[in-house]
Amino acid sequence: MILLVVPGGQDDQIQILQKLVHELREEVLELKNQDNNMWIMQQRADENRKLVQDVLLATDARASLVGDGINAGYDDGVFVMSADGNWKVKINGQLQVRWLYNDADAQLSQYGFEQRRSKIKFSGHIFDPTWTFKITPTWTRNGGSNTEDAWIAKSFKTRNWLKFGQFNSKFLRENSVSSSAQLAIERSMVNNAFTYSWTQGLELGWKNDETRFYVQYTDGPNRSNTASLGAPTDAWVVRGELLFGAAGWKDFDSLTSTNGANSGVLVGVAYENYDSNGGTFEYGNANADKSNGWTIDASFRGDGWNILAYAVSTSGENKTTAVEQDSSGWLIQGGFLVSDNTELFAQYQQGDINNAVFALGSNDMSAFRVGFNYWPTEGNNNLKWTTDVAWSQESLADGAGTGISSADWATTGNGWRQDAVNEDGQMLLRTQLQLLF
Repeated sequence: MILLVVPGGQDDQIQILQKLVHELREEVLELKNQDNNMWIMQQRADENRKLVQDVLLATDARASLVGDGINAGYDDGVFVMSADGNWKVKINGQLQVRWLYNDADAQLSQYGFEQRRSKIKFSGHIFDPTWTFKITPTWTRNGGSNTEDAWIAKSFKTRNWLKFGQFNSKFLRENSVSSSAQLAIERSMVNNAFTYSWTQGLELGWKNDETRFYVQYTDGPNRSNTASLGAPTDAWVVRGELLFGAAGWKDFDSLTSTNGANSGVLVGVAYENYDSNGGTFEYGNANADKSNGWTIDASFRGDGWNILAYAVSTSGENKTTAVEQDSSGWLIQGGFLVSDNTELFAQYQQGDINNAVFALGSNDMSAFRVGFNYWPTEGNNNLKWTTDVAWSQESLADGAGTGISSADWATTGNGWRQDAVNEDGQMLLRTQLQLLF
């Protein structure tokens, strides 16, 4: 027990004691507040430590899933790529919505809409950029599905590559250019008759800044999505190209014009040969089990203009009867920009099936076409509106003729029809909106 002695009178002692009690009370309250603050600060510190630990755990978990991180974005397609660049997947798409009108003498006019092409494209590389791939599933006009590209390729330091799978043949220059980068709405009737299109096999290629060379060994023309245990066929396509001028290889990936484009010339020559041991193909306007042919082409490009010209000739043979069928065709087309986003173009094509007689149509083909391309956004190729109109000058055949002849000018894909007997007047109007992403 502490005895506190306060000098003075009783009243003074009471006042002094009250003051002392008040001071002691304030000190006690201050001590309590300090304790409370320390408790709150400690609690907040604990919560912050837990939050940091949770973030670190989440980061570790994510890193374990994606390695050292990923890069993603849009660069001519949506892509996802590993941080070291050794893995990449790129996604592109193509939509072609088309309306056409066909007016053929002595036949009812036909017109309507169609989804000409609907594609999703997956491409990229695995392990490192030298191992590339491409897969292109498509949806056909009748609602079914199909596959175009489905290949794996390996590039080497010697600037050559080896491709294995299903791919587009390099025989015709017109067909080597993507359907999304054509000058007109659709490839020509000459192309329809003489293209190898998508086929399955091997491709060996080599290029430098001025020269490019392809050798393709395949199952034959238009032999995509087929089983291996069919009629055995040995088919070869060999193509060489020379590049002149300031334009590079990539500049010739399109047949349309570009403002400010570098000037250049691409000259190509190709040879095809196939030999089937158990079946015939409808190729080159012949239904034959053996064929050989050649093509030569020249592409010109400059600031706001383009020209393409090529010729092709093939000879089909029935090995059993030794009957041959020769067929040929040629095309010239050109376009030029009349404004920053509008291009006018014209095209003429001609074909001939030697010594053939058809119940409907003739052995000759010729057609003249004019049209325009319009890009709503200048300098952007993602959206394009194209309209063209064409007239055929000969009676178009589509089907079997004398011997092994088999005309293949007209198809629902390009909008032309077989003409009626003794008729040769046909007009084709097409308009299309194309979206690329």
